[in-house]
Amino acid sequence: MSAEMVITIAFYLLLVFGYFYAVGKVWRGESEFDRDTPASFWPFSVALWRGAGRALPVQGASVLLLIGAGVTSDLIGTRSRYYDAVMAIGLLGLLAGIFVALPIMYFNRPKPLVPPIWRDDPGAVEEWRTARTRR
Repeated sequence: MSAEMVITIAFYLLLVFGYFYAVGKVWRGESEFDRDTPASFWPFSVALWRGAGRALPVQGASVLLLIGAGVTSDLIGTRSRYYDAVMAIGLLGLLAGIFVALPIMYFNRPKPLVPPIWRDDPGAVEEWRTARTRR
């Protein structure tokens, strides 16, 4: 195993530990996702900021699955009989990000995957509709 691969695996493990730390805080309602003030780098609406906070556990897991599959495929090589299975797992990560994380962000569904403190909140689409009807 090359030094570059060792560094890659170490970085990936750091990402995994950081993910569990951040998701634990989000799930307990102790995160830095301020409900009304997005971070200064956030270019989108406040509703999407809240949606990103709700979807963080699923988005993070999806990205880690995708990256992990990429690292694993590099480790086992294209000639391995497990290569296609690992690539399929990476595809599942990508699809989960699209078909699970985005609905959480925009519609706050499916509820069991939304952190408990935000399960009763409206999704971004509902917030936009409410704001539009007030005008």
